[in-house]
Order: sequence, then C-alpha cells, then structure tokens
Amino acid sequence: MKTEEIALIQSKHNAAIIAPAGHGKTEMITDLVDKLPGKKLVLTHTNAGVDALQNRMRRKNIAKEKYYLSTIASFCMKWCEAYPETAEINTAIKMTDSRFYPMIHAGAVKIFRNEWARSVIETTYSCVIVDEYQDCVLVQHQIFVELNKTIPVYILGDPLQAIFGFKEKLVSWKNICFDVIPVEHYPWRWKKTNPALGQYLDEVREQLLPGLDGQKVRLSTVPDQDAVHRISTSELHDNRLYRLVNQYESVLYIAKWELDTIAFSKSTGGLFQHDEKQNLETLYKHTQMLDTDDGYEMANAIFDFIGECASGIATELKSYERHIKNGDFDFHRISKYPEFGTKMQSLYNYHGHNELIAVLDWIKKEPVFRVYRRELFTEMYRSIRRARDLNIPITQAAQEIRMIPGNQSKYAGFSRLASRTLLSKGLEFDCVIIDLSKVGQNAYNSYSSTEMYVAMTRAMKAIYFITDQDSVVLSVPQGI
Repeated sequence: MKTEEIALIQSKHNAAIIAPAGHGKTEMITDLVDKLPGKKLVLTHTNAGVDALQNRMRRKNIAKEKYYLSTIASFCMKWCEAYPETAEINTAIKMTDSRFYPMIHAGAVKIFRNEWARSVIETTYSCVIVDEYQDCVLVQHQIFVELNKTIPVYILGDPLQAIFGFKEKLVSWKNICFDVIPVEHYPWRWKKTNPALGQYLDEVREQLLPGLDGQKVRLSTVPDQDAVHRISTSELHDNRLYRLVNQYESVLYIAKWELDTIAFSKSTGGLFQHDEKQNLETLYKHTQMLDTDDGYEMANAIFDFIGECASGIATELKSYERHIKNGDFDFHRISKYPEFGTKMQSLYNYHGHNELIAVLDWIKKEPVFRVYRRELFTEMYRSIRRARDLNIPITQAAQEIRMIPGNQSKYAGFSRLASRTLLSKGLEFDCVIIDLSKVGQNAYNSYSSTEMYVAMTRAMKAIYFITDQDSVVLSVPQGI
C-alpha cells in the first residue's frame, strides 16, 4: 500500500477497504500490520485464512511481536471461557452443536459492551484488523462495533464475495457504519499466470455488481480463447475432459450442489476428489451405525460406507453384498477377492475396531477400487483408530477429530478437486470448470452473481463453462 493510504487509514478511528478477488488484499493486511504502530489484533473467519495470512507475514519477515492472529471464533471463545457468566454461556451446548458458535459470538458482544473488557483490549492492541468482512453475520459485526467504541477497527473485504447469506443475514456494506477508504489495487493474482484472464474478470465484475442491488444478471458464456472456454454437455465425460485436465497442474470442478460433485468425482474414478464439508454428516451417520456390538449390523455399515467412498464397490463386490445384506457370511462359493471375504467374516465374528480397520486397509490397497472421497475415507479410518486407542464411541471420536482444532487434519493438497463455491472460496487452481449444465432447468440450479464471481476468480489460467447456452441468468444473492 502507498504511504499516504496507510497514513489516511491511521488517521481514522475506523476504515473499510473494498478489494476485489486477487487484487492484493492479503498484501494490504500485511502492510498495515507492518507499518501501523503497536501490536495489531488480526482476525479472519477460517483456519485456512489464518494460515494464508501467517505464511504471508512470515515471507515478509514481519515480527510476531507486531500482531496476534486468530479466527474470530477462537478469539471469542477465549473471552467467553474467561468470563462465562458475563457471556451467559450455556455449558450444556457443546462445540459440535449448531448453536455453539452463535452463542459464542453473542457472548462476546455481551462481554465487549463492558468498558472494562474493552479497556483490556485497548491496553493490549493498538487496533483491530478484520479480513473477509463480507462474511460477517450481524452478531459478528456487532462485536467490532462494540470494540470500535474504544479502539480503531479496520476491515477489509469484498461484498461481491459474500456467499454465506443463506445461513444468516450478512452485514450490509451500504450502511456498514465504517468509513470506506478508496485504495489503489491491481489484479496481481493473474499478472504472471494470465493477464488476459485478470482483465476479463475485472470486466465481468462490473457486470455482476448490479446483483448486489437486487438485480438478476445475464452472464455471457461465449468463449474467449485468452481466458474463457466452453465444454458442451455431451463432452462432459468423454476423452476431451481428460485431455483438458492433463493440460493443467491443478483443476477445480465446481457444481451447484454436493450430490453433483459426488457424482462427478465418482464418474472420474477418483481423478477428482470430492471436497467435504467441515460438518461431515456422512461421517457421523456411518459412525453411529458402526457403534454397535452386532457383527451383522457392523458389517452392513462398513460395506455401505465403502460404497460411499470408492468406485467399483457395487459391481466388483456385488456377490458379497447379496450375502451380507441377507446375513449370510459363508463366502466359500465366491471366488472373487477371497481376502475381502475373509476380512468380512472376521468382522462379523469379532466385530472390533481392528477388524474394521482391516477392511478399510484392504479397500485402500486394492487397485481396482478408486477412492474418490479420500477425506471421508481417511477421517473414518482416524475415527476408528482414535475410538480404539481411547476406548470411546466411534461417533465421539469422529466429532473430536473434526471439531477440535488440535485434532484436525488438513486436506488441501488435492490437485484435482470437485467442489462447490461455498467450499472452494480462498482456493486457487490453474483451471476452473464451472458446471452450468443444469442451469435453466429451474431456479434451484441457478447461481447467484456472488457465487459466480467467487467461482470464476478461483482460476489462475483458464475458465471452462459446461453448457450448451451462450448465456445464463444469475440470481440475486441471498442475505445481503
């Protein structure tokens, strides 16, 4: 950022900076942390966001004494744990409960309404810097309104990337009560990879902005050889798709709904991995069925689970499925995959954690089965091992590895990923394939202007639309 821009922000008790995707917002934050005086409290929404900012701070050799970096939720949790009565915390509501984080955020508001709490913040930090502010729901916004009564608050974000309004109403940038400060920005993300794509996305951004005013927007899908390409629906699963994928080091496939991304991953035989949600309901559903002492129920549950994760199960293990569903574990007449039969018999007889792990190990090692939900598969494996080692239910173990930060594993290394806009935000891939094949069938399948902008800006080199149409109508974003 320019020196005069930083000086202008420093002169304000609050400031809002709007920066489009790929236009250097993370760099702006590190500049503010480096140049503004005192220790800064830097907050964002996700652990991935924390990692991205931490890595940038490290690359720029910014001293750790200049900032404290955390997610908004973790910051609020620490205060609520310190002052549970002031926050009016209900200890019966656990972290795995959908009410937990709204309670934590509301509790932080109650705490920071007190001058003594804000004074602690003021003596510790010189200002608060909040990233991805467009994703703040109203109760989170109220936290920073309260803090701003005592300490400067500087926020950064982009209203055209506000895609979480289906959960709760998001903060409105039209009456945000912070001073919007104009700063110079440039599409840095595409400078080295494809400047033409960066220019195209800037032009498309202007076309999409009316969506923020409640208007439907029509988006052209006509190919532009420097940036935008098109795949007809008939070509989706033929050799052209595989030739396309091999042109790029990383490819992201985006569909509107989870069932579509699962089906796509399965159809590619694991070439694309399905991107899982943090609250992995499928994992919990199957762990609940595995928490049994009945060998028949356990064998059925693990068979259903592997069918959710790997291609080829329904065809290659069909004979076993018929026996298992009928409660018959005499597989001596089945010549195919005898080792699988042995492991399932052992599971039926002993119904223990080690027998479950043995089945998963066999699926993982047998090359004919392609795991296309590797995160789900691995999390089940980890859950069973944790349950065995700690002598706890598998469902409890699954909740602990998904919800407790210290136990979580990261699954960000897939170079071929099938995802939805909501999950792919913050990711970058050489090529992004956006499936529009169902758009136009009904409103349920339409993308909003904010969803489309986030989806397109994940691409570093090229965008491919799957459609037979020259344009699509984008719906009005929710919750803004």
